[in-house]
Amino acid sequence: MLKAAFINDGFPLIKEEHIINLVFGLGRREKLAGMVDLHPEIITTDSLEAHRDVLMDVDVVFSTWGFPELSESQLDLMPNLKVVFYAAGATSSFREPLLKRGIRISSATSANAIPVAEYALSHMLMAGAGFYRNSRECTDPVHASAGNSYRGHGNYAKRVAILGNGTISKLLQDFLSHHEIEVIEVASREAKRTISLEEAFSTSYAIVNLFPDVEDNGGVYDRALFSSMIDGAVFINCGRGRQVNEADLISVFKERPDLTAILDVQWPEPPVAGSELYTLPNVYLSSHLAGSKAAELVRMGDYMLTEFEHFQRDEPMQYEVLWNQL
Repeated sequence: MLKAAFINDGFPLIKEEHIINLVFGLGRREKLAGMVDLHPEIITTDSLEAHRDVLMDVDVVFSTWGFPELSESQLDLMPNLKVVFYAAGATSSFREPLLKRGIRISSATSANAIPVAEYALSHMLMAGAGFYRNSRECTDPVHASAGNSYRGHGNYAKRVAILGNGTISKLLQDFLSHHEIEVIEVASREAKRTISLEEAFSTSYAIVNLFPDVEDNGGVYDRALFSSMIDGAVFINCGRGRQVNEADLISVFKERPDLTAILDVQWPEPPVAGSELYTLPNVYLSSHLAGSKAAELVRMGDYMLTEFEHFQRDEPMQYEVLWNQL
């Protein structure tokens, strides 16, 4: 029987319980223990040396958010390690040393993409209805009557823009295909039609940022783009906070009360004390609500248990992270 262990340093955004116990909860940890020789303790970076004897024989590692980037000397403690099953999304923070050694990685990115795409879809449809601007105007008795309040662009035959072409983007496009909405993409080589950022911002009533977290797109969303947004448009950020020039966003959104920003991510996170992001009525903040939460965490664990079954039977893994796809 293959030997397995959990390696995880904990996840600061979830404090009520260790993240491993949530992602592999509701009987999943017990199911895994019936499939492998599972070490009962969660191993952390600080306890690697103390578990040297266990790690020498480990074949597979299971983890989720909180999996550390392992050094060469730490990886030397696991000479038999073959696969890391990462029950979460992006692997960029830790994958390179593993892949260089031929250690395979499978990621539950597709599982975590589902609630992110659902979050984006819900805000896009609400944007078309004009909900955000309308709700602000309904707090003002001068504009609160149904006949005078802003009523949106509607979600029929209108344009929305998706910025990015990863797993979440593809799933969101599938969700949107059930609605009669024109969907355009930016930065996708596979899309039927791609456009520039400038056209996306100046022609779409809802704009969703799903760009990957890479160095060359920091601050890419600036004053020129925000100023070009059409009347009543909504910018939804499910990507990374640092991709937005927040000073520019604040400046434009103070000048343009018709616009709305839905910021599930910020930079820094949370915004610094005194930031106008807290007080602007047309900026809505949330704290990574778009990712997996509560019962959705177990779905990520389920994906990796299924992947392990494929590995165990020497079958192709559906969600393997490959060099040529990075």
